[in-house]
Amino acid sequence: MARVDALTKTIEQQKQEIATLRADLDATRERLDNATRAYADKDEDIVAQKNRVNSLSGKLDEGSRAVEDLRKEVGSVREEVNARLDELKRAQEVQPTKPPPVSIPADKAQHYSATEAAYAQKDWGLTRTLGREYVSRYPTDDRTDDVLFLMGDADLLEGRPATALGEFNRVLKLNPKSNVLDKTLYAMGQSYLMLHDCNDAKLAFQSCVNRYPKQKIGIDAKQQIATIDKKPPGLCAPQ
Repeated sequence: MARVDALTKTIEQQKQEIATLRADLDATRERLDNATRAYADKDEDIVAQKNRVNSLSGKLDEGSRAVEDLRKEVGSVREEVNARLDELKRAQEVQPTKPPPVSIPADKAQHYSATEAAYAQKDWGLTRTLGREYVSRYPTDDRTDDVLFLMGDADLLEGRPATALGEFNRVLKLNPKSNVLDKTLYAMGQSYLMLHDCNDAKLAFQSCVNRYPKQKIGIDAKQQIATIDKKPPGLCAPQ
């Protein structure tokens, strides 16, 4: 009986030890599972962090490339702007060449010849400059009316009919019997036509016809009158 009690007691002790070991084993397994899960979470976190780092690195590289492209573009634009500024600066530094001063001949005959030469060369500005000085120096000269006509015709040929009429009227006032009266009257008619003033143009041409009916300039003036009478569109201003 004592032996049975001892065995029973031993069994109970072993049961307790087994229960303790089982509890310890379960606890150990639980800690192991927890540790495994923790490490797994850490591994996943590390992987996620690595992925994030890689993504950020990619974006950083893209940003760096974009910045470099912008830097190149800015540099190119800066070079272009600097080039344009240099051109403007050079253009400002280049002083416009002034035309040489007009040399007015002291001799009257040479002065008149120079005016005729300027007119023949179609240098209308020089014609006017020399002509004005000639009229100023020699207002009563026999050729002053010729010079006035050259100045007026220069204006007419340059498309300035109103200014031309001023010179032609000076011819009429200075010398009503001028040797250039025929050309002056005809040119006055042309000037009025350019201004679409057909009434005054017709009067000027008619005066030319009346004075020089058989000369070519009178015949041409008559043809101009015929053209005016046909009233082609755009020739005359509305009345």
